[in-house]
Amino acid sequence: MSIDIPHSGGQPSAPDKWDLRFLEMAHMVATWSKDPSTQVGCVLVDDERIVRGIGYNGFPRGVCDCDERLHDRDTKYLFVQHAEPNAITNASGKTEGCTAYVTHHPCAQCTGLLIQAGIRRIVTHAPEGGLAERYAASFNASYAMLREVGIKTTLIDTHHIKKAA
Repeated sequence: MSIDIPHSGGQPSAPDKWDLRFLEMAHMVATWSKDPSTQVGCVLVDDERIVRGIGYNGFPRGVCDCDERLHDRDTKYLFVQHAEPNAITNASGKTEGCTAYVTHHPCAQCTGLLIQAGIRRIVTHAPEGGLAERYAASFNASYAMLREVGIKTTLIDTHHIKKAA
């Protein structure tokens, strides 16, 4: 199955410096995840460039994120909470009207949560490699929902990002 990535047409312009800064921040937040295979970060920012919420993928507060759970894929998937809902639940103040900066394109469930939280824009990367193939149906559903509700998605090439060390 292929992914139906939205295309705005024309030549891509240079990314906005603030979009790059907050997406780089999301990449730094992602490093806090203990997930051994995929680390995801999300930063919610309002129109005044104030960070309202941050989140990364991980187990709920107080739940043991021990190695045997993290390295057992089936168990990990049952326990892990994605970065986007963590950013929403960790938010200070309203999330309505915010931009979500996410290191990986949101899955369909997280897209639904971002819509419900009133997010008006998403800045992320296009799905790549194994992730794109494995979750193509979810990403296609995500794009369909975003188009339907009119949420703008800005895709930034990964080569523009200075990743946290």
